[in-house]
Amino acid sequence: MNQTLPRNIFDELGVTTEDQELDAVMSLGFSSDSPAPADLRINARPMRLPYTDDRINDPAIRQWMEERRLGVGASEIAVLFGLSPWSTVKELWNEKVNGCAYEPGSELFHWGHTMEPVIAAEFARREKVEVDDPPLAIMIGEKSYYRASLDRVVIEDGVPVAALELKNLNESRHAEYRTAGPSIGYLLQLQYQMMVAKLDYGFLAVLFGGQKFGAWRLLASPSIQREIRARVDEFWHYVETKTEPPDTIGTKTIGSAADGTTLILTDPAWETKLEKIEELRCQKSKIEKEEKILKAQIKECMGDFQSAHAGQMLASVSTSTRKSLDTSRLKEEQPELVSQYQRDSEVRYIRIRRRT
Repeated sequence: MNQTLPRNIFDELGVTTEDQELDAVMSLGFSSDSPAPADLRINARPMRLPYTDDRINDPAIRQWMEERRLGVGASEIAVLFGLSPWSTVKELWNEKVNGCAYEPGSELFHWGHTMEPVIAAEFARREKVEVDDPPLAIMIGEKSYYRASLDRVVIEDGVPVAALELKNLNESRHAEYRTAGPSIGYLLQLQYQMMVAKLDYGFLAVLFGGQKFGAWRLLASPSIQREIRARVDEFWHYVETKTEPPDTIGTKTIGSAADGTTLILTDPAWETKLEKIEELRCQKSKIEKEEKILKAQIKECMGDFQSAHAGQMLASVSTSTRKSLDTSRLKEEQPELVSQYQRDSEVRYIRIRRRT
């Protein structure tokens, strides 16, 4: 059957709706799984819909940006810890001293802002809590330059009890967050929000690629917040004096515990390093155990054979005699002799574990 339809076939058949078009095609002998005739194929052409940032011209947005210049915002805390991919300490200082550039926001920023109500509603639904806008667009802490714009707050009995930070991230970040936890920069941002708003805890709710949802609860950390204060104060001194700051702000530690034996590491990078050591230790233990099991299986399979090969791999067994000193017997039978050759040496071991 000729599967080429004249362009005016539907007009000739008196077809006026899409359903009638489908019925007409089927009546002419075309099955749903056969290639559509050229004249019936839909020519889908990409539409040119460039993104434009209209919010940048909103007087309220410009006023908000000017007020942010009067202090350090929560999203800027990561800059002071050298963790921001978007800005450096000197670039942030220049913005505070010389003014905002009023550059249009990216489409990434647009979608992050647009999805906030959706993420907030989903968090409220899953956690079964009441979520609302913060009391003020910009909250000011104990010093005038401690400033934070909270995405949302969790409400109990009409009173804000927790900060809620909302993020819309790429789906590829989901595995990273499940394994290593949220970005340290975001956790610092939330700590600063709690500090400014005087809240004891907060939540980070994240939508990954519009398909996966995750949330984390964070308690206020006095030691981390002290380090944040120290860095903000140091940075703001450079702003007030209009003196260009160094490339890095702050220190790795802020002192020791009252007993003088415990060092307090407040830079979150140190926590990450310790967690990495613990992770590597667990991996090493697992690998060593797996290696022992595989070697035992190979030895059992080989029996008395000296070697075996599988494809390009070769396994061989060698036997050797090793002499060793029976220290247990020596200590039991000749304790005086052992004491003459013993010497004391101090060895420092490091043990990494999670605090309880």
